[in-house]
Amino acid sequence: MARVTFILPVKGGGGGAHSVVQEATAMRSLGVDATIFVNEKNFSDFKRTYARFEWIANDCKAFKGPKDLAELIDGSDIVIATTNTSAHSIAEAVAIGKKPQRTGYYVQDYEPLFYEVGTEPYNLAVSSFDVLKDCTYFAKTRWLRDIVDATHRHPVSVVVPSIDMSIYHPVRRPANRNRTICAMVRPQTPRRAPHRTMRVLARVAAQFGEDVEISIFGADLRDLEAHNVQTYPGIEILGSLLQPQVASLLQRTDFFLDLSDYQAFGRTAAEAMACGTIALAPAVGGASDFIVDGHNSFLVDTRDEGAVLTKVERMLTMTDEEIRLMRIAALEAVSGFTPTAAAVSELRAFGFA
Repeated sequence: MARVTFILPVKGGGGGAHSVVQEATAMRSLGVDATIFVNEKNFSDFKRTYARFEWIANDCKAFKGPKDLAELIDGSDIVIATTNTSAHSIAEAVAIGKKPQRTGYYVQDYEPLFYEVGTEPYNLAVSSFDVLKDCTYFAKTRWLRDIVDATHRHPVSVVVPSIDMSIYHPVRRPANRNRTICAMVRPQTPRRAPHRTMRVLARVAAQFGEDVEISIFGADLRDLEAHNVQTYPGIEILGSLLQPQVASLLQRTDFFLDLSDYQAFGRTAAEAMACGTIALAPAVGGASDFIVDGHNSFLVDTRDEGAVLTKVERMLTMTDEEIRLMRIAALEAVSGFTPTAAAVSELRAFGFA
């Protein structure tokens, strides 16, 4: 039985961490000895975030640094980076270790885009694609595959994305109610365009008034104020939500908006669609892998606020029958995004399936 180890130095709660936890869990159900190692700083938060996964409490381990990590990965057949910093940690640990391990890089986003060109974090993110020798690269979207191939000349396997279908699924919705919109607002992450999102929602609230109910999640009022994100009447602020809470919100919402500059995958849009909610996602990035604009959800150039408003107006003026048909198409588009399918595709990328 192969031992697969993901190195995930985060506290959890983001889409990339969700993917790794779901897919490692699925691998374990397939008989693979899969586990996750988290840096000591984030370990307690990570275990708390994913407490609903029973195995995390006992089999997930913390590491202090490269020497400690080298000892922990000694029995692993494959060690997989999930962030640019973890790629560097693995490279140092493998150099210290007693025996070489196969390495992989789960490219969750193109992280050099997170930083100003020429800064130390930018240089570390760029060099992360050169530090692992004989590495197997894999990613969830063609967009990520093409960037890594064009920029670093590494072949990248496109694997199946995963959604936790145990919580992201449709429920019966009450009839004869106002149309509802929710949006993700993360003020600490500029590329998620929190200011733009709030401006658009404010204009929608002003135009449609009591005919539409609008809510946001991802930040509370204090977070928004700390980042100078303006709030507006008619927009309910729900704060940071755990995965089951996000699922519950999406299940009772008609439309989900992600107005980020780009999305490497578009996880929350896909999760919304799995709940039977119609999504609006950035045209730039990976969401075009599963969204056919106007058929199963919508894509838009999010930098053009006029175009965004036109799409939102289209969504809010759809007939009940148009919404019903698009919901079915949305469900169909993401129905194959199961953790098991994702795990099998990753094992196949390493030649284990």
